Amino acid sequence: MRIAIDALGLPPFGGAKASVLGWLAALGRYDRENYYLVFLSSHAEEALSSFPHIEQRVVPFRNRFTVRIGAQFWLPRLLARENVDLLHSMKNLSVLGAPCPTIVTINDLSHIVLRDLYPWIDGLYWQVIQPRILRHAARVIAISENTRHDLVRFYGLEADKIVTLHPSCNDRFRQPCESRELERVRAKYGLPESVLLYVGGLGVHKNVITLVRAFARIAGEIRHGLVLVGGAHHTTSDRGLAQEVTALGLANRVWMLGSIPLEDLAVLYHLADLFLLASLNEGFGLVLLEAMACGTPVLAARTGSVPEVVGDCAWLLDDPLDVEGFTTAVAALLADHGRLAQMSTKGLERSRMFTWKRTAERTLTLYREVASDQARLSPA
Repeated sequence: MRIAIDALGLPPFGGAKASVLGWLAALGRYDRENYYLVFLSSHAEEALSSFPHIEQRVVPFRNRFTVRIGAQFWLPRLLARENVDLLHSMKNLSVLGAPCPTIVTINDLSHIVLRDLYPWIDGLYWQVIQPRILRHAARVIAISENTRHDLVRFYGLEADKIVTLHPSCNDRFRQPCESRELERVRAKYGLPESVLLYVGGLGVHKNVITLVRAFARIAGEIRHGLVLVGGAHHTTSDRGLAQEVTALGLANRVWMLGSIPLEDLAVLYHLADLFLLASLNEGFGLVLLEAMACGTPVLAARTGSVPEVVGDCAWLLDDPLDVEGFTTAVAALLADHGRLAQMSTKGLERSRMFTWKRTAERTLTLYREVASDQARLSPA
């Protein structure tokens, strides 16, 4: 088959990009039968350049709205001209009028679940246009059972039209880390001896402010620094986060590193005694898997797909806004080295459940099913 991949609008950093590129690299690695035509809106990706059956095409649009609006017009015509058998849109959004069956991957429905946190134009798309696109798709991939349930709940999609396929993480996070690498990263970023870690975007929905406020209550009792990794790349980024850090007197105890290279990020997980997440909603939570794969214990809020990813390997709080709850949990865990070790071991074991090989194989099975359905419906 000739399979088109719509990867338009990938962010420069973050879990969405890591997931899409990991998924595509897995298809390149485990599928030698099909040809892939991948559409990107920024630049060709080095992670895909070694696969001869993956062709990358860069579309010269930068603005996220012009990319999506323009795609509605040119992409269907291009798919027809290229004799594409299947279109897989891998980042939530897709097009109407494709001349072939379409599959759409949905990461989460945070724009619906947390409607008030997003601009009205985003809400309009997700409430009006997106359900129409999904109803016309041959299949919808949800990256978690939680997202699958949200698709049924908010859009009324038929359950048997939705397939749950979990992503995995980069193999770099599964590799052991030498002490010299730990010291290299510690020196590069000027980090303290003991670290509490958050990785992810700085959007308001990530609720990093709760972690900062919880840390402020316990900072005088522990030697740890709070390290925040992730850029303000989202339209709803919390622009007041740095001010809050200063107002709480934490300027010399909180490290805001922005986005950092993958090789440093993997080491940073190993440096941390505890990984923290207070997100208001997660469609999967790739950072949770990255932390577990590095053996880093996890403290998180029980929101969205978080319980589905971590199972019984993490300490979960029911309320993501519970500052006191996070403070108490951090103190209890740092004082219980035996429990931290147990969480580390269980997290490592659980992380092995999520593999790109399994995801790629199940994706290929889905491609074949959709192609078979189309052949059966097409006139002889």
